[in-house]
Amino acid sequence: MLDVNKALSKESQNFLENLRLYLFSSGKKTAEIEDIIEELEVHLLEAERNKKSVEHIVGRSPKEYMEQLSDEMSVDFMGWLKYIVMILIGAFSYWIISKAINGGIEFSLWEIIGYPLAGILSIIFYMLSFRYMASHKLSKVKQGVLLYGLSMISMALFAGLFLVSEIYSTTFIEFENTGNIIAVILAISIFILISFWSKSWVSIIIPILLFAPEFLLKQTHYQGNVNLILSSLITMLGILIYCGYTIRKTKSS
Repeated sequence: MLDVNKALSKESQNFLENLRLYLFSSGKKTAEIEDIIEELEVHLLEAERNKKSVEHIVGRSPKEYMEQLSDEMSVDFMGWLKYIVMILIGAFSYWIISKAINGGIEFSLWEIIGYPLAGILSIIFYMLSFRYMASHKLSKVKQGVLLYGLSMISMALFAGLFLVSEIYSTTFIEFENTGNIIAVILAISIFILISFWSKSWVSIIIPILLFAPEFLLKQTHYQGNVNLILSSLITMLGILIYCGYTIRKTKSS
């Protein structure tokens, strides 16, 4: 890709970022998206040298251009199916380790059916919201409110399923000690495979930060609320440090 972002105006850079997000959240192929972005970068750079706007290049409003371009591109169903399956498998692995730490792995029928459906619905909500954010000029505050509302809806779906499962369901599958160990090993292996697939350490570091403090503190004399508070503080501090490190590394690269 041509390194022209530094020469482009803020308006053009924002347009390209929003276009990339819109097409990605519309299920288009990543390679095709990057080809289009690269071509537009060149046209926008040339237009700005001639004192022309984004609208002059795209021939209409950015929103209309995004919609038309998306309609002309095919949807990468298999590619997105791969993403959805990996997300669900990753979430299932978190779920397994959490259950193993907190008394053992067991599932109700509500959980087996409901959690994947809630996960798919959450993904759809986020994709639609990203499309809306990319095609509309929203302030940072409005974007934050929208994302916060989405996270609350997603949490409410899972919390509702948990309550229904606790009240109305009985155990459908329960693992013994050996089964717990095998399931945890498989879950850890999945985190490692996702890390290789995504070429990122996130899928390994985040589970460690989430579960290691809780597991280690359970081996100490700390119990109850003290255990919960300490593990939460350690997890949040670890995530903040990792995010800070990631941001600094990104800026310096």
